[in-house]
Amino acid sequence: MEQQINRQGNTSIDVSFICRYLWKNIFVILMCSCIGGILAYVGMDHFSGSTYIATMDMAMISRDNSAAGNVDSAIARNLNVLNSEMLREQMKKQEEVSSLPGTVSASQVPNTNLITMSASAGSAENALRLLKSALTSYPTLTAYFESGYMLRNLTGLSVQNIQKQESKTILNALLASLLIMAAGVGLTVFYCISTDRIHNRKQASELLDMRMLGSLHFMKKRKNQKAILISDPGTDGVYVEEIDKLTTQVQSYMDQKGFRTLMVNSICENEGKSTVAVNLALNLARRGKKVMLIDADMRRPALAKIFDYTVDKNKSLSDLLQGKSSLQEVRYIDKKIPGFMCIFQKSAIAEPDKFLENKDFKALLKMISRHVDYVVIDTPPIGIVRDAEIVAGAVDAALLTVRQDRVRAVELNDVVDVLDDTGVAVIGGVLNMAKGERNSFGRKKRYGRYYYGYDNRKQGR
Repeated sequence: MEQQINRQGNTSIDVSFICRYLWKNIFVILMCSCIGGILAYVGMDHFSGSTYIATMDMAMISRDNSAAGNVDSAIARNLNVLNSEMLREQMKKQEEVSSLPGTVSASQVPNTNLITMSASAGSAENALRLLKSALTSYPTLTAYFESGYMLRNLTGLSVQNIQKQESKTILNALLASLLIMAAGVGLTVFYCISTDRIHNRKQASELLDMRMLGSLHFMKKRKNQKAILISDPGTDGVYVEEIDKLTTQVQSYMDQKGFRTLMVNSICENEGKSTVAVNLALNLARRGKKVMLIDADMRRPALAKIFDYTVDKNKSLSDLLQGKSSLQEVRYIDKKIPGFMCIFQKSAIAEPDKFLENKDFKALLKMISRHVDYVVIDTPPIGIVRDAEIVAGAVDAALLTVRQDRVRAVELNDVVDVLDDTGVAVIGGVLNMAKGERNSFGRKKRYGRYYYGYDNRKQGR
């Protein structure tokens, strides 16, 4: 019930996640904006050319002196007729202008008795035709506004009274481009607010059916560096401490339950599960434990590449499961780290699930667990192949690696249900490659020297 209440109350907006996602998609947004602006420019340039406006000034004058003093009302009545549909209908009766596109309007010059009649069209000739038609149609409607005043033309129909109004194609195209950009940003922000992709530890704790054990910050690899390992003296001290915190929680849970075998998994590939598995095993070995690290991802083996180790022929996990080699032959012992051992996989093999389903694999894990304190197994992504489900049925516990901003909560919860069905205990998850994540593991800028010193002391023990 408490978890459901937390999920319903999960309305907080993660600005850091929105900024990361905008930056990730900024190229697409800008490209769509540019393409939209170019298309808008081409379309407006083709369909909306320059506009020509022909004008004529007219004065409202009295027919006799008796009409003086009522000029404002006379102007208002004339303007109503000049801007009415009746005038348009009269103009349509003239064949030469019945099908001409354009507009006709009239307006009063402020604080005067002058009225400006104007006609706009796509060419100067058509603008003059429309204006002439309006002037000739106007007298037929005088019965609707007969008064003591009359309109007198002050200017004639002349090309000198025609103005060319350039279309604002470039400006309108820029506006269209900006609107598309704003729409792209708005849609991206809406997606970030509404999506259930895991983007911080707090949100993960509220949405997932498992507890989050911590966060591992994103660390950029150095040139020619295979992986971020805590055994590397150049690895950031903050990352080393985060691995140490994670190891403490994993070890505490497994010791409490009496577990020996742990699989490290993820939903998709490239979520950093192999690196997490290796660093967990290394950290346990640093604590004086005997640890066996097994590369059970026989479709895309990675551990040998991480350690930059060349696996000899017939010394892979697949060879051991097929009976081609013994455990002593495939076991790799790291002399630099006492208690740390590995079983690598040289290359990918076809249908590895058949070997994992074999009872010999489960027997192998039981036999190894009798001689070591912990067995850490790197498995294929559970959301892609069924190998991880098979391994789950042979191990005690499972740890899920969740890459920030990549995996949806509903997918992770489905995986947790699948693992629960196999009988394995899901210890929890770790948010990997986190950016902008604040947690209790410390901050690099403030405690960097302390972590480096702490890491070096551990290496010297």
